[in-house]
Amino acid sequence: PPLSFTTRMEGSSQQAPLVCPGHSRGVVQVSFSNSTPDGVFLLSACLDGKPMLRRGDTGDWIGTFEGHKGAVWSAKFDAPAFRAATGSADF
Repeated sequence: PPLSFTTRMEGSSQQAPLVCPGHSRGVVQVSFSNSTPDGVFLLSACLDGKPMLRRGDTGDWIGTFEGHKGAVWSAKFDAPAFRAATGSADF
């Protein structure tokens, strides 16, 4: 099933649901970046081993991180959202 959650739209008191298709297995963590000049981003850690980067306001796909050989259990941004780190049990 697609990743689905509710986000507060910038400058508004309304919340809007986001549906983010693309993962083939369960999502175990979603991290939001701090606000940047380019907006807010979200990063999903998933059991399919492919963390995804998306726009935080629309859920639009930006890219998929590749290289893990197993499930990705965590994903975080650094404070200015210049870098992201993912954690997996593959070694």
